[in-house]
Amino acid sequence: MKKALALAFAGLLGLAPLAHAGQFSAGLERLVQGQPLDSQVTVLVVLKDQADVPGLNQSLKAARSTMAERHRTVVDALRATADATQPAVIQEIAFERSGSISDYRPYWLINAIRVTGTIEAIRGLAARSDVDVVEPNLVVELIEPIHPPKEKQLGRGSRAIGITPGLLAIEARRVWEELGIDGTGALVGNMDTGVDGTHPALSARWRGNFAPASECWNDAVGFGDATPVDRHYHGTHVMGTITGLAPNDTIGVAPGALWIADNTINQGTGGAFDSDVLNGLQWFADPDGNSGTTDDVPDVVQNSWGVNEGFSGYFDCDSRWWTAMDNCEAAGVVLTWSAGNEGPGSTSLRSPADRAASPYNAFSVGSTITSPPYTISSFSSRGPSGCGGAYAMKPEVSAPGSDIYSAQPGGGYQLLSGTSMAGPHVAGVVALMRAANPDLDVETVKQILMDTAVDLGTVGEDNTYGHGIINAYEAVLAALSGYGTIEGTVTDTVSGLPVPSATVDVVGDPRTSTADASGFFRILLPEGSWDLEYSAFGHVTDSQTINVIADTVVDGSLALAPVPSATVSGTVIDYNLNPVAGATVSVMGTPLAPATTAGDGTYSLTVPDGDTYTFLGAAAGLGGVQQTVAISGNTTVDFVLPELMAEDFESGGFTSWPWVMSGTAPWTISTTNVHEGSYSARSGVISHNQSSTMEVTVDLAAAGDLSFWYTVSSELSYDFLRFYIDGVQRNSWSGSIGWTQATYAVTAGTHTFRWSYTKDISVNTGSDAAWVDFIDFPPLVSPTPDIAIAPGSISETLAPGGTSSQSLTIDNVGDAQLNYNVSIVGGPLSWLDTSATSGSVPAAGSGSLDVLFDATGLASGPYTATLRLTTNDPDESQVDVPITLDVSGSTDVIVGAQPTAFELANPQPNPFGSATTIAYAIPNEAQAVSIAVYDVAGKLVRTLVNGVQPVGRHVAIWDGRDASGSRVASGVYFTRMDAGEFSDVKKVTLLK
Repeated sequence: MKKALALAFAGLLGLAPLAHAGQFSAGLERLVQGQPLDSQVTVLVVLKDQADVPGLNQSLKAARSTMAERHRTVVDALRATADATQPAVIQEIAFERSGSISDYRPYWLINAIRVTGTIEAIRGLAARSDVDVVEPNLVVELIEPIHPPKEKQLGRGSRAIGITPGLLAIEARRVWEELGIDGTGALVGNMDTGVDGTHPALSARWRGNFAPASECWNDAVGFGDATPVDRHYHGTHVMGTITGLAPNDTIGVAPGALWIADNTINQGTGGAFDSDVLNGLQWFADPDGNSGTTDDVPDVVQNSWGVNEGFSGYFDCDSRWWTAMDNCEAAGVVLTWSAGNEGPGSTSLRSPADRAASPYNAFSVGSTITSPPYTISSFSSRGPSGCGGAYAMKPEVSAPGSDIYSAQPGGGYQLLSGTSMAGPHVAGVVALMRAANPDLDVETVKQILMDTAVDLGTVGEDNTYGHGIINAYEAVLAALSGYGTIEGTVTDTVSGLPVPSATVDVVGDPRTSTADASGFFRILLPEGSWDLEYSAFGHVTDSQTINVIADTVVDGSLALAPVPSATVSGTVIDYNLNPVAGATVSVMGTPLAPATTAGDGTYSLTVPDGDTYTFLGAAAGLGGVQQTVAISGNTTVDFVLPELMAEDFESGGFTSWPWVMSGTAPWTISTTNVHEGSYSARSGVISHNQSSTMEVTVDLAAAGDLSFWYTVSSELSYDFLRFYIDGVQRNSWSGSIGWTQATYAVTAGTHTFRWSYTKDISVNTGSDAAWVDFIDFPPLVSPTPDIAIAPGSISETLAPGGTSSQSLTIDNVGDAQLNYNVSIVGGPLSWLDTSATSGSVPAAGSGSLDVLFDATGLASGPYTATLRLTTNDPDESQVDVPITLDVSGSTDVIVGAQPTAFELANPQPNPFGSATTIAYAIPNEAQAVSIAVYDVAGKLVRTLVNGVQPVGRHVAIWDGRDASGSRVASGVYFTRMDAGEFSDVKKVTLLK
């Protein structure tokens, strides 16, 4: 190979000059027309002899040369050609310097000499037989970005937004995390307005920190800055997008790459741009002037400048820098070009981005928004190229360029839009590709970028998006060389079935892979020995060592053993204690499918044993309930779903209420930003002039307040959360607002409530959104009282002739006033009375009623009665309170024969509605006695007797309430008596 290259190199030096003389280019002729011959002009004198770099480039590709071999061969060939042919021309120039020629500079990147002199002297040089053409010194300019409106400007402070939306859009994050490639080992550059070398996102990775500054910073304009400075702002923003990284601000596509820079474009239109561009390209081709080194040579240089066709001396498709561009790239540097901001008209690209001599030159980049569907930016220049030909379709690719957050001189950040913001995304991807494969040649890099772009717009390549928006992940995968593939299937050792979503981690490396639904996974790794760790929910983590072979697929399949399982079962009932059919019980944070209740409200599911889980019970039209339970063996978890009065989204979805979604994207359920509980509603991901709307129509039985909690996170004030009642906007919020409650009065009747998040001219940053939580509706049913009485029964003991009173508490837990009347069943009775015969309790209020006892004239013995409250509670219009009076010190002795054994009688009546009497007997001597009521599951409902009881016959009263005073559900219950070694159980049925 080296011999072949040497022969080719020798042939390049032996090119014979053509016989005819050189000439002024057409553009130069127009420029000097009518000017005096002694007028000074600056021109580029291009010699006929040029190294055959295109042929050399193909030879290097065929020989699969390394980047070091390529760089040395191309640079040496270019320098040798210049050294062999320029001396004669320079000798004539030096002879003329006494008057007609004031300055000159030779170049080797192209065999040319920049000359400043009189028109007459320049014509003399053009007449030489070794001169090909003399070009004018044209004016190029920076492609100025589009500044955001004042409302969208960030100011100079850091916003710490994390990973920018543009990087996420091109899947750069996947390259860092899944492939472990962040640009480390690559070197990037930009020919721009300079770079703020002290910016915290850039300072640490300037190559000049450990290498000579002269090969890391090119002060082309001559400001005298020894280290990188940006006297504008553009170059700092561009470099930030290529490789910027600071705490909480990942703004660069290749945050591990080093950088060098040039400030060629940081000057007014009067500068000698033509020669400065050539100076810059030559410097980037070999910054340290040593063809034998490559650590100084950038892998990619981003260009955000061009020639405006309106400038004097310009003609369409001017080839001014074409040879210099080709030779720079042949030396190993990929050049990327911003297409221009003169869109949306066709044929609006700047030069040299409009070059269309091949599929690869110039490699121009259009701009899109940063969120799906990645619409083209209105300003982005479109093709076709005015140069025509088979490759006139432009641009080559597109990348995010609207509202791009990146570095600003002085340490801050700003939003800018333009193809100058899109091009750096592509340059950053090139850096990632070169970090993965340092010897990848320029044309292959460009071909991969086009091949892996995601097609947008018209199917196939078009003059708006080119081949589509770049995809960093796919591009880097295609660039990998010397990598092998581990692929396989993760299965279960017992069932042999695939284990979906199993995770395969590369130990000691950030790369990871998640198995698909069939258990299949794939990881690309450099050749060598790697340890893989396999894990999956419900399985024991395992590992194995795999030897990776370059360009080979190695089987990495593994079977994981399942952990022991436990059954979780129970019943779901509603707030009226009725079973709920069709309810779901979910195990949150796991891949387990929810269980659905049967007609009797029961469910069952299996979970890995020995862990703690959060279970969510939910059903349409009912409130959701969460329970966190530690599982150790089979476990019962029951749910009582509350009445649906509010939307807290704790069902984990939009199923509890009749939600309707509209707009560009539906609202979603969020677990990362909530006001209360585990869930909230989040607006959908939208972009320019789009909306995300959710609404619900509710029939309100009574007037009241509607309230909800909201939070808004928008970079700019053009994005709003809007709230409507019956189509009328009631309020809107923009900017950044923490969780805040909003309340609105609403009349009874049917109303539609709508929450809509809209974006105006800004592009979604990924974090722009609104959240809504805990919507509390006015009454959905007519307000009603709800009575609760304590205690559920009253007992008193008096000596004959004694009197006393006890207080009965009457609570109203409803939302309307409670009215009641009092009567004594079977009364009036001489020994029982009340302090009032009627009363009322306000909503959510409490009252009391005194129960009066009088044993005057009563013989010893037990007396029983029922105190009845007739109420306007629709569920409990009649409440009975059993009353017992024991005269002569025995609370409940029943007249009868002295018992000779412990006894527990069947409750009477049985079945019962309001209360039942449980008779029992104690023989011989006083005993500690316990009488309690249990449900069919063995759960304690209420203790009726608990203490020492005297000898004799007694009764206990159960009024169908539990220990808290709440009425229990209809059904079968059991009474149990325990006294010493005696124990007996009786069944009783409650009917409401």
